[in-house]
Amino acid sequence: MRGEASVLHADLDAFYASVEQRDTPALRGRPVIVGGGVVLAASYEAKARGVRTAMGGRQARDLCPDAVVVPPRMDVYSAASRDVFAIFRDTTPLVEGLSIDEAFLEVGGLRRIAGTPEQVAERLRARVRAEVGLVISVGVARTKFLAKVASAVSKPDGLLDE
Repeated sequence: MRGEASVLHADLDAFYASVEQRDTPALRGRPVIVGGGVVLAASYEAKARGVRTAMGGRQARDLCPDAVVVPPRMDVYSAASRDVFAIFRDTTPLVEGLSIDEAFLEVGGLRRIAGTPEQVAERLRARVRAEVGLVISVGVARTKFLAKVASAVSKPDGLLDE
């Protein structure tokens, strides 16, 4: 088993904007910008128009004039993060949080009881969608670095086994 993929990097997609779209169905499929003076997050629809995190609000609105700009709701994002991290910890005790919306999970020791890392990742993605209402991309690899690259490549809403 040495050298086999056993690390998952789980990363919620466009986290703040996805929470806003989850909570306000009228925002689904529309460009959403979280923040005013500075973009804290952008939905994939806004990103497709060139809007990026940390961009000035005026520049973002120039690029995407039809975007819906919403104020941040940090308490709601924190609650959603807690719910997702509870799923992570229910999956494996070996969770290393990197930020409010991403973590590494070591799942190599779960093969006998939970299946391959890819199977664990698929169930993780399904649970996050069903229980929290958010999409998550997961990379599966032998190392943290490769798992993080795999999750980035699989975005949005993907799973990639390196």
